[in-house]
Amino acid sequence: MAYNQYMFLFWRGIAGACIGANFATIVVYSTEFSPNEYRTVGPLISILGSYMSTFVVNVIGYFALNSLGWRWLIIIITIPVVPAFILLIVMPESPRYLCVSGQSERALEAVKFMAKINRVELPVNLKVFCHQGAELGSFKTLLGSEVHRKPALLLSTMYFANDFMETGLLVFLPLAFISNFCGQNGAPPDRNRCLPLSQDDLWMLSVSAIGSLVGCMAAYFVALSCGRLKPLRASHVIQVLVYTLMFICVNNLYLFGIASAVKIVNAFVCMMIFLIVPESFPTMIRNTATGMINSSGKLGAVSATAMVYLLFYASPFAVICGFILVAAVACGCSFAFDKETNDTLMTET
Repeated sequence: MAYNQYMFLFWRGIAGACIGANFATIVVYSTEFSPNEYRTVGPLISILGSYMSTFVVNVIGYFALNSLGWRWLIIIITIPVVPAFILLIVMPESPRYLCVSGQSERALEAVKFMAKINRVELPVNLKVFCHQGAELGSFKTLLGSEVHRKPALLLSTMYFANDFMETGLLVFLPLAFISNFCGQNGAPPDRNRCLPLSQDDLWMLSVSAIGSLVGCMAAYFVALSCGRLKPLRASHVIQVLVYTLMFICVNNLYLFGIASAVKIVNAFVCMMIFLIVPESFPTMIRNTATGMINSSGKLGAVSATAMVYLLFYASPFAVICGFILVAAVACGCSFAFDKETNDTLMTET
């Protein structure tokens, strides 16, 4: 349906809005179906699935982009939308959400439905007693209390920065590989010249995406043994250092190695943030807090895209400076965040 670049951007904008909304909802949904002792599994599945899909899309792009064209590539990667849509219709509402919103009967029905799917027998006389929130999902409740306001703002800033760097890197790398600005034989980038990605470029983009999977899994296991706070701070310090290494631009192979390391750290930070989120906010404001944090991340993604577009053709190293500055701000926020949420039990849930 995209007969020119403007229509392509229009439809891509709608798709991006839907993806952003779905991601936040899935993270909250998965954690609210999990008992407290398994609450870390929800973010792991959600975020690992997100990074896995990114890796698969890169691999499909390697085989399909230059041979079949971008239209067929888009058709292929949107096929999973069909089963996803069916699952959206089948899945019940979150019992925790139904409880705090005063819908105890629907909450019981949701619990019974999930028990049936998982082949678990429930007591015959099972009843659900709900604590109803007076101001369900209120920003007044979230930002009006020091207990919730500080973590919400700090996590929003950290996720803004992490999405800024993740998305910025996604836009930056193809331009960097095409322009070959790294090394002694590097050519200056040309804004008015559009070049296709070679198979070697697509291969490096695909392999570097593995770093996100590694970082996500590493964060989960590190969090189980070391808690949340220390790994969060350490990963932000490493994030600043790794982005600084991008200044030593020897060649595209070196850039590929650094980009892979950056993706490991970015995914690690992302996973830590979404392990902390459900442990920091009670059910009655968890959706609001997650939505606020997720929206901050999407704002960071849009800002990064604009930054790369405006600065890359002037100087690619100016883009790297932008990454380092944002990483430094996020690092400061990680040290200002002083609550260890490991094994936190929310009485409202």
